[in-house]
Amino acid sequence: MTTRFSRFCSYRLAAARITSLLLVAAGASAQEKSAAEQTTPTPPAHKIQLENNRPVSDAWKAFSELPIWEDGLSEMSYYDATCRLYDKTRRFTRVHLMNRQYMHPIHHVKAKKDDEAVLPAFKFVIAEEVPTENYNYRFLTTAFLERPSLRPMKVSASSQEWCGHTFKILDWERRKEFPPKDWSLDIACYSYFGDEGDRWFPLTGRSFVDAYECLFLYARAVVASGGEERPMHLLNSLRSNHMPDPNPLDATLRVQGTSRNVTVPLGTVSATRVVLEWAGGPAWFDVETAPPHRLLAFRAGDVDAKLKFVERRAYWNRNEPSGFYKPGQAP
Repeated sequence: MTTRFSRFCSYRLAAARITSLLLVAAGASAQEKSAAEQTTPTPPAHKIQLENNRPVSDAWKAFSELPIWEDGLSEMSYYDATCRLYDKTRRFTRVHLMNRQYMHPIHHVKAKKDDEAVLPAFKFVIAEEVPTENYNYRFLTTAFLERPSLRPMKVSASSQEWCGHTFKILDWERRKEFPPKDWSLDIACYSYFGDEGDRWFPLTGRSFVDAYECLFLYARAVVASGGEERPMHLLNSLRSNHMPDPNPLDATLRVQGTSRNVTVPLGTVSATRVVLEWAGGPAWFDVETAPPHRLLAFRAGDVDAKLKFVERRAYWNRNEPSGFYKPGQAP
């Protein structure tokens, strides 16, 4: 009896050891998989460009083709900014982040390593945290633009404050029921406001509709091109905690005057002013005349901003701290 019990205990101990080893191996495998998923994949060699009948000159492509965008880092620009909330002027730091990206040409998501084809793009992010009396407003906007044409692919915007949040997404895609020359735009909004709720506004068969959030890159492209104008059907800004206006307006982005020196917290720099002519709110952009044509100052709706710091770094790498925010103090 004792021998049988001893053998039983030995079997249980051996089984426990095997189970433990299997769990350790599974954990290690999961960690390896997680690490692999966090690693930016090497884009496949086969890059494509989507057909687009919108005329795009070689001059317009100059900004997108600057060599600086190929270093794999992100351009991070920090602005002293003001806006109006609750009928008061609020001061805050606005951050622009931009880097190259490779996108899936159909699903408009980040390309995977084994994708057969990828679409070269810019990822442009606007991050804002605006203090008010009782809580902060947070706005986050992400735009993906095809390179080198700067054709918008997808723009999403979210707002968060203690009453609730709103999410909007613009997605440009080709639909089978329309001719190849026409592009459709889907506008979806998910709002907590009772008279808004979930809404969808398809702009089917409408070509050349641009997002307001792309203006911050378009203005730089105008200067890089030597002053080429940008005619558009332009949507109003998504920067709000309310449902967007789905009706685009005719607009033109063009250079105003000649280059001059402008002084911002970053310093005094030669700049070219680009203005937006349309029936919407006022907008102008002071762009560095020389490459890489940094956006030095701007007014866009009720937002005024002046550049105070720029850095290029891999912000997704936790071992590369910011030169602007101290560790643990970024918003």
